[in-house]
Amino acid sequence: MATPETLENIFGAYVNQGTLEEAATSMAELALAYPHLADEFTASLKLGCAGQSDTGISVIEAVTQSGFYANSTEEAVALCEELLSLYLQRLRSIASEK
Repeated sequence: MATPETLENIFGAYVNQGTLEEAATSMAELALAYPHLADEFTASLKLGCAGQSDTGISVIEAVTQSGFYANSTEEAVALCEELLSLYLQRLRSIASEK
């Protein structure tokens, strides 16, 4: 069984010093190819939006896996909210193109 996507992994593997837009596109493409990822991405990002992570580390630590720097929980939450919004928009856009 595959390991579920976590907030830490999303920022460390998908954002990883790129832009949030690039990460959102990559995540949306993967979610369409592997539908179980759509729920995992959404659930993890929603936790981040609530100031939590799914691995027990702080949301700030999870976000900094990407190379982005957050001075506060509020800044980390804002990055999670922005990534979730971009991801959902890109998911709808790519799905409608198919």
